[in-house]
Amino acid sequence: YETRSAAPRAPSQRPIREANTLAMAPKKSTYAPANYGSVAEALVGLYGEKVRGAEQQMLFDRFTTSLLSDAELLAKPMVLLLGQYSAGKTTFIRYLAGRDFPGIHIGPEPTTDGFAALMDGTSPTPIPGNAATADKRRPFRALSRHGAAFLNKFCISELRCDLTKELTLIDTPGILAGSKQTMGRNYDFAEIVKWFAERSDLILLLFDAHKIDISDELKTVIESLHQHDEKMRLVLNKADALTTEEIMHVYGGTMWFLGKVFKTPEVKRSYMSSFWDKPLRNPELERFMSEERERLLADLYALPAGARTRKVNEFIKRVRKGRAHCLVFNHLRRSMPSMMGKAKAKERLLSTLPDEFRKVAQQANVPLNDFPNPYEYAQTLATYDLSKLPKASKETLQLYEDVIERDLPGIMQHFTSTPGAPPPSASSLQPDGELRGWLHKQATSGKWQRRYFALREGTLEYYRRPEEPKPSGALDLAGCRAKPRPESDRPFTIRIETRERPYHLAAASGDEMSEWLLCLQHHCSRGESG
Repeated sequence: YETRSAAPRAPSQRPIREANTLAMAPKKSTYAPANYGSVAEALVGLYGEKVRGAEQQMLFDRFTTSLLSDAELLAKPMVLLLGQYSAGKTTFIRYLAGRDFPGIHIGPEPTTDGFAALMDGTSPTPIPGNAATADKRRPFRALSRHGAAFLNKFCISELRCDLTKELTLIDTPGILAGSKQTMGRNYDFAEIVKWFAERSDLILLLFDAHKIDISDELKTVIESLHQHDEKMRLVLNKADALTTEEIMHVYGGTMWFLGKVFKTPEVKRSYMSSFWDKPLRNPELERFMSEERERLLADLYALPAGARTRKVNEFIKRVRKGRAHCLVFNHLRRSMPSMMGKAKAKERLLSTLPDEFRKVAQQANVPLNDFPNPYEYAQTLATYDLSKLPKASKETLQLYEDVIERDLPGIMQHFTSTPGAPPPSASSLQPDGELRGWLHKQATSGKWQRRYFALREGTLEYYRRPEEPKPSGALDLAGCRAKPRPESDRPFTIRIETRERPYHLAAASGDEMSEWLLCLQHHCSRGESG
């Protein structure tokens, strides 16, 4: 599914596809979650077959975020570390890893001047940014769009330890105060952080307990990540050198300030200790801080267990943004005059874009939270002719609705069903435990024949017509194995392997395929246990 993005051009030369390029209905989908072995693989298939093409046609990657690669969807859970300089981020990573890693540099001054991804591997030296983003197997290819200035400040450090087998850790430069934050950084720091935050399963905000003065720059970064509030956790590091009374003041002051930044009534989950390999220096709170260390490690190691749910959640948020993006484009096109006054109309629309978003959200009955930042969006729109923006056809909008309302719930239902149990919401499941419906069976000649099937008590029967009193054939499922057959020339095919020969059945849709496959697997396993 990987494609090479076009190099950005001057604003006046940006190509705009005409509306009729989207008028064609998309080809009939053959996507089915049952054809994949995991949630992540099913998301790769869904994105490649349905979503990616719509995003490319609607210029989604130019206005919001880059297109997804297979490696990003298949990647291990990612943990992003943010904080001001001397908060102890690199020392924190060394504590988690249990030892040094390639490229480590720790000191009281701002020592980490770039982004580093700590991953599982054996390379003795850091892998530079250009090589890291050129590797299709790694989830960082989209970062190449940020240019050489960033790539020179990005690397991958490989390390073999228990944590990197399960997670990828992202170390970031310390957030400085004032002009120092941008001095010498010839790349968009906030945009890079936003990219990592979108793909992270957890965001740890580290604070030096000795320095609770939070800079305006850190506040700005936190506010830019408000869409990822649910991922954020707080780490009050280097706390063992403070007295118990001082710790209470530090904790209260930090929570008060961050409460104004996050603008939510809920208190963020926090960890308070000193995360390094030296003994804790506050005997009064030694037990508490040791437990805080253990809780943090337990939460990190628990991330892979919930990774598939978070991947689906992030995918849903992305698709919702894509739908809102299409609705905005259509609204802006309709709001532009056909002949005269285009410049004034464009100026008016861009200056009132937040109000336009509210109109679109109300008319389409779509949550306003699905829409992007209107001010950043307006900056990008300023380089385009609004009357020539791509038009999202009814088929494209329906595609987004189908992904949100049917495909993604279908993935969760298929992969969260208890192994060996029938799907809880099988539409054709009868009160007596039977599953009945029309399928196509492949004859020995290779031709496909439409037949009515009934699955009951470990036996699969088929009829030419539902009203026939006796089946035309029956198959005892004891000792059989049912699995998907994505390589078949017919979509939504199920392969039933018996001792004599395989049988092939084809459903009419991905949902029906999942329904029948799960029930067949249930009856096959019941026959084995019997």
